[in-house]
Amino acid sequence: MFSLRQIGTSSIQFIRRNFSILLFLIIIFISGITFGAIAVKMLSSVEKNELVNYLSNFFQNFKGELTLQQEILAQEAIFYNLKLILLVWILGISMIGIPVIPILIFLRGFILGFAVGFLVDELAVKGFVFAVFSIVPHNLLAIPSLIIAGAAGISFGFNLFKSRLQRIQINFVQYFFGYSTLMIILAFILLIAGLIESYLTPVLMSFVTKIIIQ
Repeated sequence: MFSLRQIGTSSIQFIRRNFSILLFLIIIFISGITFGAIAVKMLSSVEKNELVNYLSNFFQNFKGELTLQQEILAQEAIFYNLKLILLVWILGISMIGIPVIPILIFLRGFILGFAVGFLVDELAVKGFVFAVFSIVPHNLLAIPSLIIAGAAGISFGFNLFKSRLQRIQINFVQYFFGYSTLMIILAFILLIAGLIESYLTPVLMSFVTKIIIQ
């Protein structure tokens, strides 16, 4: 059984070997954020009014109190994160799902870019502050984990495809174990991100909302 130190060393080596893939996915993610922010400017007046009304209702109903059922929120956040990491793991194994991984990364960036862009566009500095406290905390763990998982999935699928195409013998069991171990570590990190999103983020949102609705 591997020790934590061995697992950490193996993970670092894996990241170094796949630095170009990581860089590619980071660029994809940043592109998603950029397009998401641009999409805010392309909203029609009707669409923007609907979103503004939704945002206004949110602040009015929230009233600076923790009205969210945190246990339910925790379950949903954790389930979503684990489902996402499982999907990336399966896409890497399937090989044909490799092109889908960058799309997932792009969409995650697009959603974040759109959310932050809309808040800033409507509430200026207050919107930026709210975005920082409500979106950033859990994503500090979730986004890097997702990008690393995506790089692992692409690398695994590509190397498996290459070995079959060129008829190269590889130790599939060892390679699969290393790939799955890294995914389990990332799933654990995403679990922590889900807990932060469920228990810390609402507290921060409560604090910031009191300032915004004044």
